[in-house]
Amino acid sequence: MIDTSVQRLVGSPKGARVRSRAVGEKSPVPSAPSPRTRRGWVDPLWLGALGAIVVAIGSWIPSKWNDEAATQTAALRSLPHLWQMIQNIDAVHATYYFLMHFWLLAFGTSNIALRAPSMIAVGFACAGVVVRGRRLGGRRLAIFAGLAFVLLPRVTWMGMEARSQALTAVVAVWLTILLLRAVERRTIGWWALYAGIAGVGVLLNIYVALLVLAHGVTIVIARRRLANPGRLLIGWGASAAVAAALSFPIDRLSLAQTGQLPFGPLTLTGTLNTLLFEQYFSGATPTVARGVPVPPTSLWAIAIILAATLGWIMILAPIARRYFRPIPPRPVSLGFLGLVVPWIVVPTALVLLYSLIGHPMYSGRYFAFTTPAVALLIGATVSALRLPWFRIAAIGLLALLVLPVYLSQRTPTSKNGTDWQQAAAILQTHAKPGQDIYYGPAKDGSNVSMHKIGQAYPAVISTLHDIALKQTSIQVSLLWGTHWPLTHAKAVLQTTPLLWAVIEHPRTVSQNSTKSERYIESQGLHLVHIWRGSETDILEFSR
Repeated sequence: MIDTSVQRLVGSPKGARVRSRAVGEKSPVPSAPSPRTRRGWVDPLWLGALGAIVVAIGSWIPSKWNDEAATQTAALRSLPHLWQMIQNIDAVHATYYFLMHFWLLAFGTSNIALRAPSMIAVGFACAGVVVRGRRLGGRRLAIFAGLAFVLLPRVTWMGMEARSQALTAVVAVWLTILLLRAVERRTIGWWALYAGIAGVGVLLNIYVALLVLAHGVTIVIARRRLANPGRLLIGWGASAAVAAALSFPIDRLSLAQTGQLPFGPLTLTGTLNTLLFEQYFSGATPTVARGVPVPPTSLWAIAIILAATLGWIMILAPIARRYFRPIPPRPVSLGFLGLVVPWIVVPTALVLLYSLIGHPMYSGRYFAFTTPAVALLIGATVSALRLPWFRIAAIGLLALLVLPVYLSQRTPTSKNGTDWQQAAAILQTHAKPGQDIYYGPAKDGSNVSMHKIGQAYPAVISTLHDIALKQTSIQVSLLWGTHWPLTHAKAVLQTTPLLWAVIEHPRTVSQNSTKSERYIESQGLHLVHIWRGSETDILEFSR
């Protein structure tokens, strides 16, 4: 069992030596306010700003991809249409879509505007890591934990992703701060605030409910050092019940829609790749191919493997050795390991277990809310090193190893190889308003088409006439509209003087692309220009 007792760590000469080596704190922080205490918010402010700046750099470069187009098309609807849509799909993201509705109305849909809320969220999450780290292990740990958080590839990815992951990290770290305050103050007001924030977190992503459960485990672990732990468990349980009640309407819809999740069966290699690499140290693989190639065939793959090796050593060191366990500058009710270890282990273990015995639901991106805990463990390891240059070298080596991953995340096609921005630019440059366009299927046999590009970059393509459109996304109350087969537009093909075609071809030119091209040419049109991107073909036909 994890030993989280501060009294045992500091109550003996041996404990005192551990304290000096681990954190370098020689005396408790004075209880009376001091200049040092009043400066306690300086570190969260500058590190939070640093985190937001780091993720913002180059965030406008990658093309929007499928998930971000989903955010945009959902958030741009009127509120009644959005509410109607979430009855059918994506209720799990409903709260995020409602927030983004007002954001996009105010700031537009450019790449950077769409992703800006996530950048800001990373800044607030980083500040929370520093606040939490200072309380649990002192200023040195707080600073190194904040730096580690900024360096994690999962964080640098989610900060430029127009989805809710970064917001869940904010909720998670500040909810954990509220937990400690509620345990120490033991008042209804703090538990009520905890319940409200927890409810918001679950509304943002239902997986955050697992963090609330992990907090219950933390209280159980610390029960021997807590006065009247049963009363605290009742307070936590009541708060969890209130949070569940607040989020119940959306949660009910989300659970009814789990069959729509695109998760395949779990495999050993896929699960290990996600757990060891993608969950924290790649963010999302920055190429079309999923997974880290072994043996590695590119610089980013080598960097991920080395960064993950170093990262996991730093994560496990505080758990494996007492020497690396931080001592708080003043006594706290909940110990360091008892707080951060369940934060990581409980959600991941429960989802993996459910995925094995029930429906697969394990994806590394949904555990972005555990990144603050990972950063705190890395910060504890670095801060425990004896010499200052050891500490600087350790965090510098981590930064050097993740740099290729960071750069690979900020290329034009880094989001799963998507090249929609480049495809839209071709059409913007050469297509004229009113001309006909055909969007091929997004996948073979699917009635969802590559019109997704038009929903990601509507200003570019909205003036073109979609010859195979059956129903718009608003008409069907789904994320995407539906389309007829190409043969349904035969009459248009026989009369149009010019046609644009947008065909998907992941990695290679597909049979679908060739089949569509031949059918169009059979109606008297001839291919005059072609642009092949990493995943999208733009073809121009003329009569």
